[in-house]
Amino acid sequence: MKWLLVLCIAVVMTACSSRRLEKDFKVVDASSQDIPEWVEDLDEWLDDEEKDYKKNRYYKYTTEPKNDRSTACEIAKARSASSVASEVSTFIKQSLAQSSHGDPTKENGELSEYVQDDLTKLVQAELVGVQNYKVYWEKRRFLKEKGAKRDFDGYVCTSLVKISKANLKKAFQRSEEALASKVDVKAKEQVQKIMQEAAEAYTKEE
Repeated sequence: MKWLLVLCIAVVMTACSSRRLEKDFKVVDASSQDIPEWVEDLDEWLDDEEKDYKKNRYYKYTTEPKNDRSTACEIAKARSASSVASEVSTFIKQSLAQSSHGDPTKENGELSEYVQDDLTKLVQAELVGVQNYKVYWEKRRFLKEKGAKRDFDGYVCTSLVKISKANLKKAFQRSEEALASKVDVKAKEQVQKIMQEAAEAYTKEE
């Protein structure tokens, strides 16, 4: 009986999993015949295809279905590019909060407010060299009979951007200077140490 129960649970779990994996659309057009490896497994693609990937960082974004291809791909390109600043600023915030040197934002209200409200905009302004690297799009026909909420055609676009770690280091350096200007002399050294360690961790070649 125990084994029967386990088998029944396994069957139910498999059924639920397969339903989740079922597609509610069919692809009726695409920018390439096969889905590019970088869309499905970016890390594997980097290992296989990119000789200098350790010198760069890569960011990918896939849209929800849109009415036309141009709109979908413009959104994908913009979002993948903006994700660079978003990820870097999040990394800086985490580095400040978790640093073994102490969190300088807890002692300085102006710095804390600046980090929360303006850091992402600062990083975005300091980033140079973000390249629109790869784009892949599909025209999908969503079908109610396959589980979609309604029958419609939609374009889904995936964009990949890359930026050199050298340019990321420059953005960290400029961000460090901006953050250090918000604190007194005593805390300035603390901020500089945290930012230098964060830059090294984020841009190290693995």
